Amino acid sequence: MKRTDRSFVMTTSWDDGHPLDMRVAEMLAKRGLTGTFYVPRSNQKPVMDRSQILELSKSFEIGAHTLEHVRIDRLSDAEARLQLSGSREWIEELTGQSCRLFCFPGGKFRNRQLQLVRQAGYQAARTVELLSAASPRRVDGLFVIPTTIQVFPHGLFAYARNALKRLSTPPLHWLRRSLLSRDWLTLAKELFIRVVKRGGVFHLWGHSWEIAEQRQWQALEDFLAFAGAHLKSASCVTNGELCRGCAT
Repeated sequence: MKRTDRSFVMTTSWDDGHPLDMRVAEMLAKRGLTGTFYVPRSNQKPVMDRSQILELSKSFEIGAHTLEHVRIDRLSDAEARLQLSGSREWIEELTGQSCRLFCFPGGKFRNRQLQLVRQAGYQAARTVELLSAASPRRVDGLFVIPTTIQVFPHGLFAYARNALKRLSTPPLHWLRRSLLSRDWLTLAKELFIRVVKRGGVFHLWGHSWEIAEQRQWQALEDFLAFAGAHLKSASCVTNGELCRGCAT
């Protein structure tokens, strides 16, 4: 999948492996969309059972999310290596497929830990950098994947804080009205159309359990229908396919 700078591509990703991920998968499939599900072996919240993960892996990409959904920025290097390698090996044993993508629980990591992720056998790591339409970037031999928007009604402060942590300058000025409304659906549509026109990557992500808690199922359905209607001449790819496209 070779792309020019002004081409457009969409990807989605979903964290934590909650049983409601199966509902998200059905919604994506209904619109001809795809994505990557980052699944820990266990979590404080419910996690899909082995049969559900195996079924999901037949149609979608499965990425690693540590063994017990732990923040690796709080771990020693030795502990982080166990979580990184162990979660990849567990997914590969379960699905029979190669697992080369990792997502940081809580989006937290120390920059030097990117080397640990690569050494554990991963080719890419997904972050929670918001309002980005950039392609994955190479850092220490690893693709680092930003995101565009989360299925969650964040306020302006949350987006601004996210940008300041990463010293980035997202277009807060022209998005101010949508950001103040806490209406992620309207914001997502604005960003989507902007990326379609200007080129780049639109990356939607979320937690299925959080979508349920925040009563965002209908909003997600509305956005997926909206996106699906605009993808006739573009592509929706998994996180892994996105990175492979950047490497060509």
